[in-house]
Order: sequence, then structure tokens, then C-alpha cells
Amino acid sequence: MFGLSKEAGFKLDNARLMRLISILFPLAIIFAVIFTFLWMFAAGKLAYALRGLFTGIPAILSCLFILFIYKKDVSLHDIDFYPSLSTKYLTYLFGIFYISSLVVLLLSQGSRPPYYFIFILGLYLSVFLQIFSKEINPSLILAETFLIAINLIYSVTLNYDFYFGTTDILPHIFLSEVTAMSGRTIPTSLSDYAYFPLYHVLIAEASQLLNISTKYSLFLVTAPIYAVTIIFLYYLFNYITNNRQISLLSCVLFSVSSVVLYYGVNVITRTMAFIMFIVLLYLVYSVNFKKDKLSLKTLSVIVAVFLTLVHNVSLPQLVLLLILLLASEYIIGNGSYISKPFFILLNVIFTSYWFFIAYIFVQRSLAPRLQSQFLDSIVLTAGGAEVLQESLINLVGLLDKSIFLFFALIGISFLLKNYRNNYASVLGLFALLTLIFYVPNPLNTIWQFKVLFRLDRFMLFVSPFMAFVMGYGLYIFWNYMSKYAPRKVNSAALVVLLFSTFVLVSSVFSIGDSDFLGQGARHEYFTSEELSGFEHIFKYVPIDSSIYTDYYSSRFFYLPLIPATSAEMNISSYDNYRIGDVNKLSQYRGYIVLRTKEFLRSGLYFGSEESTLRDTANYFYQGLPENQLELQSNLAGLSKIYSSSSTDIFIPHKGLGNP
Repeated sequence: MFGLSKEAGFKLDNARLMRLISILFPLAIIFAVIFTFLWMFAAGKLAYALRGLFTGIPAILSCLFILFIYKKDVSLHDIDFYPSLSTKYLTYLFGIFYISSLVVLLLSQGSRPPYYFIFILGLYLSVFLQIFSKEINPSLILAETFLIAINLIYSVTLNYDFYFGTTDILPHIFLSEVTAMSGRTIPTSLSDYAYFPLYHVLIAEASQLLNISTKYSLFLVTAPIYAVTIIFLYYLFNYITNNRQISLLSCVLFSVSSVVLYYGVNVITRTMAFIMFIVLLYLVYSVNFKKDKLSLKTLSVIVAVFLTLVHNVSLPQLVLLLILLLASEYIIGNGSYISKPFFILLNVIFTSYWFFIAYIFVQRSLAPRLQSQFLDSIVLTAGGAEVLQESLINLVGLLDKSIFLFFALIGISFLLKNYRNNYASVLGLFALLTLIFYVPNPLNTIWQFKVLFRLDRFMLFVSPFMAFVMGYGLYIFWNYMSKYAPRKVNSAALVVLLFSTFVLVSSVFSIGDSDFLGQGARHEYFTSEELSGFEHIFKYVPIDSSIYTDYYSSRFFYLPLIPATSAEMNISSYDNYRIGDVNKLSQYRGYIVLRTKEFLRSGLYFGSEESTLRDTANYFYQGLPENQLELQSNLAGLSKIYSSSSTDIFIPHKGLGNP
């Protein structure tokens, strides 16, 4: 594995190491699946174990298929299964489906009915067939994929009265509003984002130029910026593979993956950092393929500075990924495309900025996370899947992950086996090393990883590479099946069926807002009636009053009233708290705001602040009959001052006071 020579010194034997990795790869996957199930059972996470079947079984099936691939000669050649289908016909079909999807959204504002997703599936199928037709037009396919992405994003952000998603949208709207009204970046006393202002400057500038509110500015402007990553990824993948079909297929799979769709409607600072990361990768790799290297290197430095100033903690995570990418290049030994001097410069830029300019951010936000009481023992997260009973429809939502893992492992194994003179194998090894960040695994249950260091955010950063190995795996699977499958098996129909299932499940469950999901549907938005209740608070409740409500609503009241005539920007806000225990409602000295309709439909998230106790999380207070009786009993001792079909506001009989 390692060799030593007088000329080269200590040297890695790439051939032996890659041969060992390719042989041990299927066995390692099987071992990892068994270990994960043992972990879940030992930790008492039976619901996670049940969900793990949807990744464990495809992984094992994929390993068995890999063994067949190793015994056969599978060569890559263009797949042309639909030569009779003309691009012109498929383009017309795309236009019909696209217009139909828009009509559905216009006729059903405030919801996304099931047949909307049928039209989305039709759009993706028309693009998919174009990729494997006789005449491939990459520019047309990329434009259509871009339009689908925009359609899916706006069907959420501009369709609902106030979409809040991860709730991080709410404070970012506020900070952008402050930036727009003051004409300068926010003060450090307001937020640590004063050191990372570029995102809020962008939203504020767009708001002023378009003469719209910062909320609509955020939703309207960020969508096309996010969707354009598809184009950068195509050129990046095509540089590496020199295969248009694999590159286009990978971009389509990237655009429809559940992680990418979810962040498409939540384009906040870390999402903007991801966009710039894709642009940076494109520039870094383009230096190796284009003559004008100086302009590309200059742009790379500018993007590196942008990354430093747009989000506070994304760069260290991206640096870790670049280290793994450099390690993959070294192990494969097929050339080095990532500039090591630039990598060093990137680290110098952000560490210098952190410790010499944004040192207050380091003291207030980073240093507390390294306290010993947070690291002295492993803490398992509570809630989530353990709180809600698993239903068949929730398990169906895992099928896209099953299909992804099946194809991704095939793609990784093929790339590792055929690594010689194939730089794409670097991305295959990198995907293997980062797969733990993308698929459900025991690390997702450890509080230190999931909450303290936010490793869950790696999912978006590695999603392009996962789409690449999935596209590669699907391409290999189709080539193999067309050559070696029994005549009774229609390989084209099988691939189209798996692709359609992946698209439909990802598009439906990525946001999970469709009403046909029943009580399991996530309503990560406020309705107009709920907003009317909140407006009542703004109009009639005095500033600095205490408000007790559910988690999502408490994030909404982070947006304070900003006097438009105040030149000094004297910002005041409400003291908002989460309802910790419904049995203590009578003890609260403030306004109690309940989204009654949402509680009856599904439930509300109550709980303490995450920073108070590390093992205390939001708990889901479901709208079960016994909970309805309990809540009604505790509200009987309060006075109702506002009521609508969606929202109720209460105060104690004894009057108001400080909590």
C-alpha cells in the first residue's frame, strides 16, 4: 500500500490501495448497515430502525449488484433508447405541462394539489427523455430544468400568505429591513450578522430597486440565483466526465433531490454560501481547462471574499470538504485540479477576518460551543420521529432516499473500480467519504453533532456530489441491464419507473405541504387569518409586552415594530416566549397567542429555549382529543381578548405583569 524510494521518499501505492478499497467496499457497506441497526436497537430508537430499513435494504441490494458488475465488462456508451422521439415534440410537451402547472397554482392559491405534482413529474419526464433521445440539446435541457426549479420554488414562496420554512427566514427579513431603512449595515449590538452583511445588503438593494417589501424581495430574487447553480454544475461535471448525458442527468437529479428542493424555498445566508461554493468549484476547476487563467483566479479570490462575508460558519465546513476532496485526489493519483496555494489563501482570508475583525462574533457565538459541559458526554436527541407514530405515508416518503442510495452506491463502486485515467473517480471517493453526512445514520441522533456543530447542514453542501454519483450509477445500471438483463426485463421501463418514483416522492415530501398527506402535512407558513391575529398584536399590544406562543409564532415576533419616522432606528420588540407547559398557562403574565386551527389540524410545537438545557427540545403538542380537553381546561382560567377561526389571544384574569 505504501512504498519508499530514494527519489520519491514515502509514497502512496495508489493501485494497491484502490484495489483494496474496491474489494472491501461492498463488505464495508454491509457491515455499516448491520452496525447502524445494532446502534438503533441499543439506543432504543426503534422508529429510526424502522426507517433505516428504507436505506439498509437498498444498500444491500446495491452491494449484490456491484458484485455482478465486477464480474462483467460494463463499458460506458451513449444511451439512445428513444431515437424516434424528436426534441421538438418533447419541447412542445414540456410547454403544455408547464403552462398546466401554472394554471393549477393560479386556480388553487394557498395550496399545492396532488395533480400539480403530476404535471411536475411530466415536466421531468420530458426532460429525462430528451437526455436519452437521439438529438441532445444541452442548452435547451438546462433551460427547462432551470424553469422547473423556479416553478417549484415559487409554488411555495409566492403561493402561501407567509412562508417561513426553517423560521430562519423571519429574522433575515427583519435584518434586511433594517439594512434597507437605515441605508447601512446593521449594528453589532443587533446581531453578529453585522460582520457578515452581504446577504442582507443584497435583499435590501433588491427591495429598493424593485420597490417591493423585503419579504417579497427575498423570495423573488433568491430563487433564480439558487436555480442557476444547475448550469454551473453541468459545466463542472462535463469538464470532468466529457459525457453530456451523465452531466445532464446528474443536474436533473440534483434539481429534484429533496434536500435541494427544501433549501430552494429557504435561500438564507447558508444557502447563499452554498451557491457561492458551487461557483467557486466551477472557477477552481475551470482554471485547468481554459486559457484565460488570470481572470478565473481573480474571480476565485472575489468569491472567496464573498463567502467570508455572507455567512458566519459555512466556510470552516466548506474547508473540511475541500480537505476531503484534496485527500481524494491524493489517494486516486489521477492529477491535482484543486490549487493548494488557493486553498491556503482561502483559509488565511477567513481566519484573518474572524480573529482580527469579527473577533466579537468568535467570542459570542463560537467560544460558548466549546464549553466542557457540552462535550463531557454524548447526548442523544429526543423528539422527532420518536414522538410521531410512524404511518405508511411517512414511510413512503423515504422511497426517494432508497432509490438514491441504490444508484449512488453503484456509481461509487464503478468509479472506484475504474479509477485509472478517470478523474471522476475522485468525486466517487469523495462521495463515499461524505456519504455519512447525507444519508440517515447514528450521527443524526447525537446532540453534539446535530445541534451543537450543525453537521446536518453538510447535506446541502455535498448534494451536488451525491447527485453526480447517483447519475453515474443510474447510467451504469442502464448500460448493464441493456446488455446483460434477461429479455423479459424491459430495462428502459424499469429505469423510467425508478426515476419517476424518485421525482414524485422528492417533490411531494421535500416540503411536505400537500393536503393529501393529511395530518402529516407540514404547514410551514402563516395563513392570512393567522397574520390578521398577529396584526392585532402589533396594533393594540404595547411594545415590550410579554407574548407566549408556539415555537413558529415566537420566531415571527422576533420581527419588531420599527418606527418609520425614527431617524435613530430606536428598535423595540416584544418579549416573546415559547409555551413550556400548557398546565402553567394561568401563571404566565402576558399575552398568550394560540393558532387554534393549526393545533386542531395537526398540533403545535411548544418547549423551552434550546440554549437553556441541552437535552430539552421542542415537543410536539398534537391536537389529540385528550390534549384538546387539557388545553381547554387550562384556558378556562384566562380571558379571551381576540378570536378568529385561526387564532385566539388570551390574558390572565389577574391582569398583566412581567414574567
